Amino acid sequence: MHGASACPSCVMCYKKGVKPKGGNLNPGSRAERIPLVFGVSGHRDLLPADLPKLHEQLRGIFARFRAAYPATPFKLTTPLAEGADRLAAEAALAADIGLLVPLPMKRKEYERDFAAVESLSEFRRLLAEADSHWEIPAAPHPTGKHRTRQYAEVGEFIARYSHVLILLWDGRNNNKVGGTAWVKKRRDQWVGATSNSLHGVVPLVYGPTIQVVTPRASGRGRRPQPATIGELPPSAAEFARTLSKPQANQRGGGSRKRPLLYQLVYWAIDNFNESLPDTSAARKRTKAHSATRSRL
Repeated sequence: MHGASACPSCVMCYKKGVKPKGGNLNPGSRAERIPLVFGVSGHRDLLPADLPKLHEQLRGIFARFRAAYPATPFKLTTPLAEGADRLAAEAALAADIGLLVPLPMKRKEYERDFAAVESLSEFRRLLAEADSHWEIPAAPHPTGKHRTRQYAEVGEFIARYSHVLILLWDGRNNNKVGGTAWVKKRRDQWVGATSNSLHGVVPLVYGPTIQVVTPRASGRGRRPQPATIGELPPSAAEFARTLSKPQANQRGGGSRKRPLLYQLVYWAIDNFNESLPDTSAARKRTKAHSATRSRL
């Protein structure tokens, strides 16, 4: 069940006709621009020394997407678990990206996971700054394997409904249900299912899955350095060149290199968003003009 406000980009909200926070918005205004949604999954046990580098990697990812689609608002879906979730949330807020928070269970029950006073305070602060939060349907008393299942449900939601998935992950599969490697597998399955047009699959054009290499405090062996792996969007100039000019294949085939499907769709969304009038600014000008006339 959703909280005080609906997730403005959630497919389920659109199907149910739930209106986003703010009530009735002026149709065709920039307040109704179509957002693109990041999802995040990652380790909880981050190394404090790595936090600045990881934040820099996240900031770089958000900046590339903003530069590629400047008229489009972005959201980040995260349950605000300790570690990677909150680091990504902080980076998103710094980049003026709104937070959408699916809770794996009732808030009071979920908060039991944050034993330290500082952790609980941080969770509540970030939740208060979120655009929206809601509860994933839960068992009456999520304990043991039922509790694990609820975390898996949140991971499933993020894997299925995010346009772009960011993984703060060391690349190792620990076979943990609901863990980062598990979320990646679920994402790969949804991407494959959409490509095969299976019945019942939400028609969503998935963007890339981007890994931010993230060492774990509990990790063993060689410690990787934070880095970004995955396809970032081209600049506007690069995108325009791929549309207008054929590029030679590296093998000499001379085939035309075209943008990927998700790039074309996101570019079309950005063009639509750019075309919407900024009625909020227009209203301000109208009010100012009316105030001036009333003084004459």
